[in-house]
Amino acid sequence: MSVHGGVEQTGSTPPLPRSIWVVAWASLVVQVMILVRQGVRLDDEVSLVASVVIGALVVGYVSAGVVRARTVRLVVAWVVLLLGVAAGIAGLVSAGDPAEVVLSATSLAATGAAIGGLAAFHRTAWFDWQRTRPSTDEGARIGRLVAIGLLVGVLGGLIGPVDNGLDVRINVAGR
Repeated sequence: MSVHGGVEQTGSTPPLPRSIWVVAWASLVVQVMILVRQGVRLDDEVSLVASVVIGALVVGYVSAGVVRARTVRLVVAWVVLLLGVAAGIAGLVSAGDPAEVVLSATSLAATGAAIGGLAAFHRTAWFDWQRTRPSTDEGARIGRLVAIGLLVGVLGGLIGPVDNGLDVRINVAGR
């Protein structure tokens, strides 16, 4: 047994906890539900490709940081998930037909599962060990988790804008 940054190790690093897999898969389900509900963007190809690439890079970066228990990226994940709850509740309340109710309820349930998974993740040996900032070469490989994050980002880049029927116009000329 050794001590690494105040956390006792029994010859090997802690395994990846199941809770972080719950976060990853639940996040993917949420993104799929949003894509089904809102459809694919209808922008030009360049805009669509840029959106997909930026979405994949940002979500992949945040995902890697969450798995590595990096504070700022954990805060970003919590904020996104809590906003997801608010959006899920709003979607459920404003659902116009039974299919939308099912999509919104599924998305809300998956967001709840992701929140529960992230809360449980904070109490794992992996999380505690990651807070000691070990080398990224140490421990279990996180590539598959980050790949799910990249897929979530790609789907986010594909999702079309919300069509809520609001027509907002801002007149800066004062007329």
